[in-house]
Amino acid sequence: MKQEPQPAQEITQILPWLVIFRSFSLAFDTSKLLLAALGILTTATGWWVLSIIFTLGYDAKPPQWSATLYAKSANPWSTFKKDRETWNLMHQAAGVGGLNQSFELEDLVETEEELTTLKELNLGQNELGASLKTSFLINEGKITRDRMEYVNSLIGTSKPRGLLTTWPWFEERGPNPYLLATGQSGIPWSVGRFWDWVIIQEVPVLIEPLVKVIRPALLLIHPEATFSQRLYFLFSLTWVIAVWSFFGGAISRIVVVQIARNENIGALGALKYARENMANFISAPLFCPMIAIFLFLVIMVFSLLGMIPVLGDIFISGLFWGVFMGLGLIMALVLVGLLGWPLMVVTVSSEGLDSWESFSRGIQYLYTRAWNYIAYNLLAVSYGIIVVFFIGFMASFGVYLAKWSVASTPFIQSANRSPEYLFIYAPTSFGWRELLLQGAKVDGENIVVDGKVDQTAYRKYLGFDSETRSKKESLVWWNIIGAGLVAIWLGGFFLLVVGFGYSYFWCSATFIFLLLRKDLDNNEINELHIDDEEDEQFTSVLQKPVPTAPTAPTVAPEATTTKTRSLPVVEAPPQKTDNSDDKI
Repeated sequence: MKQEPQPAQEITQILPWLVIFRSFSLAFDTSKLLLAALGILTTATGWWVLSIIFTLGYDAKPPQWSATLYAKSANPWSTFKKDRETWNLMHQAAGVGGLNQSFELEDLVETEEELTTLKELNLGQNELGASLKTSFLINEGKITRDRMEYVNSLIGTSKPRGLLTTWPWFEERGPNPYLLATGQSGIPWSVGRFWDWVIIQEVPVLIEPLVKVIRPALLLIHPEATFSQRLYFLFSLTWVIAVWSFFGGAISRIVVVQIARNENIGALGALKYARENMANFISAPLFCPMIAIFLFLVIMVFSLLGMIPVLGDIFISGLFWGVFMGLGLIMALVLVGLLGWPLMVVTVSSEGLDSWESFSRGIQYLYTRAWNYIAYNLLAVSYGIIVVFFIGFMASFGVYLAKWSVASTPFIQSANRSPEYLFIYAPTSFGWRELLLQGAKVDGENIVVDGKVDQTAYRKYLGFDSETRSKKESLVWWNIIGAGLVAIWLGGFFLLVVGFGYSYFWCSATFIFLLLRKDLDNNEINELHIDDEEDEQFTSVLQKPVPTAPTAPTVAPEATTTKTRSLPVVEAPPQKTDNSDDKI
């Protein structure tokens, strides 16, 4: 019996991009959330190990200018600035030097004379006197107004740190969704601030797997990076690509099987497929940095010849500079091709192609359908802002209600057992610690002030410092143990919440790939590659038993009957039934 097309199917035939809206329902799946959480933890652990290895030998404090110390150098000031910027880069990436590192004059000035001049101002010590001296120096032409404004805007502010070493529970992801929705953290709702919040904080959360890849890639090509630092950034880049190609491939495999056969193979089935295709998953996107590195070495070899006087000036650099620019353009194309990294991973998940074909397919889709790719991603991000905010709100609201319920227990306040102390180790990301420590006080001081944790009161509340410890209200050892156990529960739950963003990323990336494939190759969205062994595995799970007696005509969902060129067709065994025209 022929199946009549359903209204939803008719709409998706006309507007195929509507399938992207299925990303939310598919992303909210236990198997995908667990895989995402495991991938997040694996990435952070690998980066942490690399940071320990490559920060050996670095001082805890940045280099300080000393003419005597750098006297042996041919250019003392340039050598000092190089050392300083190298240390700052490692602080930014690996957090060397720890917390509380702020911009100093040595980080901001360009010349030794400028450093001496600005040190005489005593910036921050006497604002009125410094202002008068600044005006005098500007009028004398010793420093420009733009330079002075630049220095004043950064001096004393915290340096960026730990981009590759911050654990997922402590990464900056913006204010708490519950506090935002209830008006208790209203900065993004202020006039002119909404789009800043969306672009600067929400969008990076949605595309966090891609952000994790871009960070070490940008550090790798930083002009001040040393050879050892470039190795560190290269290993970090390789690690994050490998981890998320594996776990992203597993998640996307679950998605394509759900789309094509309306079944969930689960986390174990997805991990088995990812393990069997690990080489293709990992090596496909790695062709981007590998090709770029090869071209970089080619240019470097010719550059060595270009160092020869006359020959290098005229024949190498002069005549062949156009070749260098061409190679540089190819490097740019393959590095920007990392934006198509999710497409390469999904190609392996859905098509079962090898690494080179998957790499080629990802690059082809990215550049031949660039506007489609951008439009689909804008739609996925726009929808994702809503659903990720909703998940963050519900998770925060749920944890807050649990705390509120405990705090509402009769006589708990008079017994000084209010549960706020249980959340001293709550994740700081998404403002969870600020949310859960609301109401906590030590010696009459609020620990959370204006939506931020007061670090002085917080340390006093912990009571680790004997000099600042409160005799009555600082925590004792059994409070600390209880808070640590609660932190384990919160940490695990928080990984699942953050994992939803990763799961949504890979679900939407899968739909975007299938839409681009339909546009370019005219393949249906529900076409899926299954190996012979895998098909036998699915047969026992997915195929329904054939009834031995006539029943009412039924038609399997369209998605479960899809065949592809590479999909072997498994026919149901013939059954002896009564003369009936019904077909199952």
